[in-house]
Amino acid sequence: MAHKKIVVIAGEDSGDLHGAELIKALKNLNNNYEFLGIGGEKMIQQGLMPIEHIKNLNVIGLVEVLKHYPRIKKIFNKTLSMIKKVRPEKVILIDYPGFNLKMAEKISNLGIEVSYFILPQVWAWRSSRAKILEKNTDKRISIIPLEKNWFKKRDINISYVGNPLIGLKNVKSDKDALLTKYNISPNDKIVVLMPGSRNSEIQKHWPIFLKTLNLMQKNSSYSMMPILLEAPNVDINNIPNHVISTKNNHHEILSIADAAIVCSGTATLETAILGCPMVVCYQLSSITWFLAQRMSSVKYLSLVNLISEKKVVKELLQGDMSADNIMGEIIYLLSEDGKKTIKKDYAVLIDSLESKTSPYHEAAKKIIQ
Repeated sequence: MAHKKIVVIAGEDSGDLHGAELIKALKNLNNNYEFLGIGGEKMIQQGLMPIEHIKNLNVIGLVEVLKHYPRIKKIFNKTLSMIKKVRPEKVILIDYPGFNLKMAEKISNLGIEVSYFILPQVWAWRSSRAKILEKNTDKRISIIPLEKNWFKKRDINISYVGNPLIGLKNVKSDKDALLTKYNISPNDKIVVLMPGSRNSEIQKHWPIFLKTLNLMQKNSSYSMMPILLEAPNVDINNIPNHVISTKNNHHEILSIADAAIVCSGTATLETAILGCPMVVCYQLSSITWFLAQRMSSVKYLSLVNLISEKKVVKELLQGDMSADNIMGEIIYLLSEDGKKTIKKDYAVLIDSLESKTSPYHEAAKKIIQ
């Protein structure tokens, strides 16, 4: 019996994580599917036959995208040609709206069912894209609670399935074993460093992270142990000797850490659910930042603050992202008052994301229906 084909397209590390779990859930419901498309190592491990690796698409910002536009355009055309040739039963687009919304427009008239999983944040900026999303997709599956009312007010049907990251609250870590494995003293304050999952983010953020580490070493009364959590598709070369660096045990380390400096993105929500106090940082090119400010319709950047609809975590963006400001916030988060305040807000956030069933399972059901 011939396998039915599903094309899955993700464009960044968080999409690779969600895509892998979604493929697993789809296989559990029906093992007669064959998956091909764009993904990373996690999706490939679940059986995706890649026509392109996610690392070749993982850029953000106007200037950065323009710089790599010829390569991205080539991948887009290659993917579109593949879809027209293979004629899959379904196409699943995961986040990555700059690429995927255009793909939806190109394939919407091919008679192939198009599902969009993890919707573009049209409620945050460029809300006109909501109509493009509605017109060119058959099923729209959300993981952000606030999207339910936003789309309902505009008479656009979506399915909210819960947020899959909520499962992280069940992460169990053996703190003593981790301290032993990484040779950390029980008296040290563990400060996690998460400068980003794209090379462009590392170039912008890592020099400021290094300045922050120098300041903390000289001026803090705490004995701190910095741990760099490296993303899968980036390499950071100039890591100081006193910094522990790992591509493994990310969730376990965050669950026992005392504070974190986090590049805005999905990582902020992961960090909050794992209970680690954080300061959120981000820098873009000047042009991209100028345009983003004018197109944005929300007060915050981080998912934690957006979902909470209040300032739960400090956001140090663009010019405010300095070593002095980051160090000041980390010192506050290490205090009893700072820790107590943020963990109280985290509890409310986690409660809002609770789901009785697996979001991936629910998403897979919606897609197969």
